[in-house]
Order: sequence, then C-alpha cells, then structure tokens
Amino acid sequence: MIPPANYETLFVARQPVLDEHKNTWGYFHYYRRCREHTYSEFTDPLQATLSVIQCLPACVDTCAGPLKSLIHLPPQALITGIPKALGPACVVPVLDFYPGDEPTLVAALHGLASDGYELALDLPRPFDLTTPLLTPCDTVILDMRTPELQNGELKGVVAELKARGKRLLAKRVETHEAAALARGLGFDLFSGHYFREPETLSQRKVSAAEATRLGLLEVLAQSEPPTDMLVSAIEADASVAYRVLSLLNSAHFGLLKKVSSVRQAVLLAGWVQLSAWLRVMVMGDVTPSTKARELLHLSAQRAKLFELLAQASGRDDEADSLFLLGLFSLLPAMLDMPMDAVLDKLSLDDDLRAGLCGAPGPYAPWLGIAQAIEDTRWDDMAQFAVRLGLPTGSVATAYNASFKWADTLLTVLPGQRHGEC
Repeated sequence: MIPPANYETLFVARQPVLDEHKNTWGYFHYYRRCREHTYSEFTDPLQATLSVIQCLPACVDTCAGPLKSLIHLPPQALITGIPKALGPACVVPVLDFYPGDEPTLVAALHGLASDGYELALDLPRPFDLTTPLLTPCDTVILDMRTPELQNGELKGVVAELKARGKRLLAKRVETHEAAALARGLGFDLFSGHYFREPETLSQRKVSAAEATRLGLLEVLAQSEPPTDMLVSAIEADASVAYRVLSLLNSAHFGLLKKVSSVRQAVLLAGWVQLSAWLRVMVMGDVTPSTKARELLHLSAQRAKLFELLAQASGRDDEADSLFLLGLFSLLPAMLDMPMDAVLDKLSLDDDLRAGLCGAPGPYAPWLGIAQAIEDTRWDDMAQFAVRLGLPTGSVATAYNASFKWADTLLTVLPGQRHGEC
C-alpha cells in the first residue's frame, strides 16, 4: 500500500477587479476546496482565510504592487492582526458586514487603517449606512445582482457613499445591463463574470512534520553545528531521534558500545558520518513516497560524487558545500515546489543558493557534470571535468564509489529498503 504524500495542495480562485478604464486594479481571492469547485465551501471561515493567505505565493504576479489583493477576513482574523502578515502595500482586507457595535472589532479596524491598510466593507441589503464599520473603510462593495436595483434604492445609497468619499466597487456584475447601470451610477471599480471568469490556482502546503524536517536540514546545512544545537534539533522530532538510535545501534555502524541517548549518538558517531546519514534520511522524509527511492538515491549519489571529486582535486574545504549542492539539487522534484520556494526555508550561502537556482557561478559546472553523466553525454562530461580541473580518471572512480555509497546507505535507512514503497 502506498501511503499518501505528506503534504496537501491548497487552492485559491482569483477574479480581477477592473477600474473605469477596464484596467486591472486588483484581484479578489476566494477559497476553493479543489480545482473543480466554482464556489467557496467551508465550515471554518478562519481556516479558509488562512488557506487563501498561504496560497498567495501561487498568485505572486497578482499580489504585488501596484495590484491589490482583496481577501475576505472574518472578525477573528482582523482582531488578531492576520493582515499584518501580508503588509499594507498589496492586501485589502475585506470585511463582511457584522453588527458594528463590537468595540474590539472596530478598534482593530481603526488600528489597521492607521497602519496604512485600505479596508473594504462588503455591504449587503438592507443597507445600513449608520454602521461604525463604514468609518475606517475606504472602499464599499455592493452586489449588482440584488432585485432592488430596479427601484432606485441603490442610486440613493451610491450617492450618499460617494458624498462620504468612499470608493465604490460593484461585484457580481454578470450582464451587460448590470455593467451599464454600475457605470451610470458612478461606481469606481467593477468585478464579475461579465468581465472575466475566476481562475483557480494551487499552492503546495508544507506540513508541520515536513517543516520540522526542513528545520533539521537547516541545522545540517552548517559545516559543523554546535553539539547542543544538533542534539536539540534531533530530539525535537521523536521519529528522527528513534531512527538515529536504532541505526547507530545496528551492526552496520559497528560502534563498540550501545548508544542510549541522542547526545551520546552525536558524540560517538562523529559529525561526518552522522551528518551524511541524517541529511539523506531527512530528505527521504520530506519526499513523497511514490518517488522517494529513485530521487533520493540520485540526490545522495550526486552529493557523494561531488564530495569525492572535491577531495580528489584538492578542494577539501569545499567538500561539505558540494555535498549539500548534490543532495539539494533535486529538491524541486522531491517536494513539488519551485527551488526558490524551498530555499526560502533554509539558510544557505549565497553562492550555493544561486547555484541551486540555476544561476551562473562556481557551482554551475558541478551540476553540469552530474547532468552530463546522467544523460550519458560523455563529451560534455569531459569538458566539465577539464573546466573543474579534475584529475584524469577521478570522475569514473568517484562515480562508482558514490553509486555504491548511496545504494548501501539507502539500504540501511528505515523505510527506504529495496522494494518498499
């Protein structure tokens, strides 16, 4: 049985908001349970809001200035200051109409306004123009599908709100008549199916367990972290601590005495041996199981190949960084995330980060030689070897050794043995 991947995918629908010249002013962002849904369905407004916020990286082209991101936020989110996680430059918190005599909510809205946030109030019928919620809001959103459009009530409401200096946004504009009416009444902004259908995007969500593993990876990315820091990072995850003790007590490591604590394991195993095993193990943990074996083996092999070639060419001081380069080089495929999004969770040297992101620099030829070997492009491999100043014959020797090393290591990793899914 193949266990599920240790992450979930979040979905958000975005619908453009146009100005009077039909230029895009911003986007509404709506929660979606799946890509196929064309409506918002949720039981917990706060969790739905948090999902939308977490999904905003998928909308990077539409949630940065000067475009505005309009997000409906429940009172709890506004009171606890969740909009401050996004900043006032792009996000426009949208408040659905609630009784306006809640002093905590009103105070929170005024606080956000004083911090530079533009606020919007989604005002339903019957229109309450006496609510204190109107005061801190720059924009008022009115629904163009309501039946009172025909009896003149909307005209008076629009006139009073404009007299107060409010920006007016017509939502759910779905017909030519509704669009013409909104323009005739003097609305400033327009949104609805008449102009454009919503577009659903997705964003990969890092699970709590995965975030813990990435935190350990950040510690392991250091050349040799303090013992206390490494011990604390391992002990923070019971699963990792258990496997460290189990593996180091196995015959494979051949320690002369049984290990009974994580600190003892760190001291007895030594940083070089333990860090290599931990790095590969953690990478296996954060990789969806259906493709873990192949990708993990390849990344471990690359890591050892680069390390061995660094040593063979007199670059011992670069061996550890090159090991990380190889190990992390397949992270996008492992995690189903862009490389820059993965690296945002890790503190790495600028050159190493640039190399992993594909930028020209000292690490580019290392990744080039690995790709050439894997693609059996031997002429290209030879050119990279010359460029890197590698001794004659060192590539073949290191490649064979790295393959055996990765195969042996993954064989003894719990949950990564041959034949397991």
